[in-house]
Amino acid sequence: MFFNSPGKIGGLSLKNRYIMAPVKTAYGNLEGKVTERHIIYYKNIAKGGASLVILEPVSVTQSGKEHPKQLTIHQPHSVENLKKIVDVLHENKVFACLNLNHAGRAANPRATGMSVKAPSPIPCPTTGQTPEELTIEEINEILEGYKTAVKRAQEAGFDAIEIQAGHGYLIHQFLSDRLNKRQDDYGKDKTLFLKQVFEIVKENRGNLTVLVRISANEFVEGGFKPEDNKIILDMAKEYGFDAIHCGLGNACDSPPWYYSHMALPEEKQIDALKKIRSLTDLPLIAAGRMASVEKLKLLENEKIADFVAFGRPLVADPGLPDKLIKGKLDDIVFCGYCLQGCLANVKNGSGLGCIVNPEIDKKPLEKVNKPKNIAVVGGGPAGMSAAITLSKIAHNVTLFEKKSELGGQFRLAPLAPHKESMKRPLESLVRKTEKTVKDIRLNTEFTADMAGNFDVVVIATGSIPDYPEVLNLHSVYYITAIDFFEGKGEVKGKRILIIGAGMVGMEAAELLANKGYEVVITKRTDTIANDMEMITKKLMFKRLEGKDNIKIMPNTYVLSFKKNWVYCKVEGQSVYLEPFDTVIIASGMKPANKLAEELKDTIVDFYVIGDAEKPADIYNATQRGYNLAVSLKEE
Repeated sequence: MFFNSPGKIGGLSLKNRYIMAPVKTAYGNLEGKVTERHIIYYKNIAKGGASLVILEPVSVTQSGKEHPKQLTIHQPHSVENLKKIVDVLHENKVFACLNLNHAGRAANPRATGMSVKAPSPIPCPTTGQTPEELTIEEINEILEGYKTAVKRAQEAGFDAIEIQAGHGYLIHQFLSDRLNKRQDDYGKDKTLFLKQVFEIVKENRGNLTVLVRISANEFVEGGFKPEDNKIILDMAKEYGFDAIHCGLGNACDSPPWYYSHMALPEEKQIDALKKIRSLTDLPLIAAGRMASVEKLKLLENEKIADFVAFGRPLVADPGLPDKLIKGKLDDIVFCGYCLQGCLANVKNGSGLGCIVNPEIDKKPLEKVNKPKNIAVVGGGPAGMSAAITLSKIAHNVTLFEKKSELGGQFRLAPLAPHKESMKRPLESLVRKTEKTVKDIRLNTEFTADMAGNFDVVVIATGSIPDYPEVLNLHSVYYITAIDFFEGKGEVKGKRILIIGAGMVGMEAAELLANKGYEVVITKRTDTIANDMEMITKKLMFKRLEGKDNIKIMPNTYVLSFKKNWVYCKVEGQSVYLEPFDTVIIASGMKPANKLAEELKDTIVDFYVIGDAEKPADIYNATQRGYNLAVSLKEE
């Protein structure tokens, strides 16, 4: 494959054409310093075979920060701190690149400690902030920040820098007719700020290779389309830049495209890349859901890109480049682009993670001196994670699964609307389990009397539906949401009631509404789909807009079923609904911990993890499996 071959960007001779795109980690502290978690993470990435790693974005001034735990280049300690990461990359024969940015209207006042500033006071829908207009003095301070940042990048030992000129950040905001309404020189010549930044880079870059990041298409009404990037592309060549790094979307107006969400059509990305390719002869780096052999072959055959950048796919599997080069495709743990373990944890401040790779920010595992015989009961995400980790550290593991295949409720994820790509991480995790765990017993139910054959029993038996207390429920035809997705329960008639509007209930509702059913879905609180990743949730609600065959009823208690009506309380008021043909129970899950109950009064050493302990999401399940395995090692 072409991308396996060496390539050259500026003064850098790259061992292959696989680059790491900048991925926010939130691993830092509030001072913006590098932590041990950063070092471990970047070391894990570097060992996987990428030729160039572009670090997570840094702001050139305090006013442009996006996250309280973002790394910095503008602080006195920044050079010393960033050099720690550069050294780790260089020790592993990987080039280091620093992404320089200022968020403008996308800045976070909780991170900056000051008002949000931008070319014009146009609100950012994602943050809800309306910025103040930048003064000339403030613009000059930011420009000085770029100058300082370029010099400090050299001092820290970086091989390259990347200037963020797209994705709805400050440079892009100045260029945009939609976002720049200024009446001064920066409004009359919307390229002025870009020229000044590029001039600073040209004068101060020294031996640094320089990339420019663009958004090929914002996918926003009135926003940048591929041809609008020509001014950036032409100016990049004029000022001696070495390559174009091409993503999609806008951090404020189209975050699903910016974060390459799984639900979006990939054809639009390919069309945008082709157009950018036609507009420049500079080396082109393509980013966004690139971890697909078929997609890589398409880019190669049609000569669309010279390099590819992986972001979250390297979080799922840092070894992706090496595995592609060596043809070990079955060993790749693929990303599903769900954003559950990565973006969600960056936003909540706990730090970047992955639903199928709990090891991304952990040190390499060490094998135990005295292996134990361990039974892992349950082949869902928690059980597979525990079994993999325990096997890696040399315990003798037997994995029991009562069904005919591994995966547990993870197998339901790809069945939901627009989540087909979740099949990739599911199948990857199953394959990894099958290759790592020597003794897997399918179609085998573990019983309490088998526990004596093992030193430790890990109970990962998952969860079962939690039925609501509704009078006369058994007088109507009902199935559970799990039965619905597994195809075990038939949906009768056309009028459907779903009790429970969490993620699973809403996914069932959308699927049924798409098929023409008349759907009513209730929730006892007003937090609809509160367990769904935020961008996924917003996309779902957007798809449901205008559908007249689905009714969402928050703050609604379904209290009883009668022959001719369903009695509910809606915000304290009595409401009577017409009868339904099928009722689907999606009111939550409860631990399936029968085995734990049976073992609690015995001398068996056992542990309960995953949904069997407390129902949660896939990310929590794999983390619990990993953490338990490591804790057993330390005993």
